[in-house]
Amino acid sequence: MFATEPAHIRWEPTRFLTEVAPTLKPGDAIDVGMGSGRNALYLAQSGWRVTGVDTSAVGVERARARASANKLSFAAVQSDMFKFDYGTNRYDFVLFMYMGPVGDLGERFVRALKPGGYLLIEHFAGGFEAGSLPKLFTGLDVLRYSEDEDYPDYDLRNKGRVVRFLARKPITP
Repeated sequence: MFATEPAHIRWEPTRFLTEVAPTLKPGDAIDVGMGSGRNALYLAQSGWRVTGVDTSAVGVERARARASANKLSFAAVQSDMFKFDYGTNRYDFVLFMYMGPVGDLGERFVRALKPGGYLLIEHFAGGFEAGSLPKLFTGLDVLRYSEDEDYPDYDLRNKGRVVRFLARKPITP
């Protein structure tokens, strides 16, 4: 998908991210399944310290090239998201956009979030059971959850059900 010329990918960040990110204080972020880096690079431009992870060598190289051309500091890592070490209390913001069901990554994302950190997920609703994300992340404070008939940001030609989820890890004393 990233190697076709011209690449059939979008370069603009997702609308959901552009609504949420300006309300947050920049810190350390990770974009899991970053593709060509459109969301990761948006965050880097906004002052975040960003790590982008993707299995696609072409996607990672395109993200690095765009970061370099725009003089952005950004760590692009080619890795399987299921094998990547997310660490503990490492990130203020975890993005998981159009990468499918969360599965056992959910626990790893929560562990990787710093107290007060945010998890943002957007995907075709067909990849999730209705109402499943708030149930999966019971330890987080859900700030926004919707399942709407909308144009998925990844595919603006075909309307369908889209799930959008934003939650915050509680700050413990």
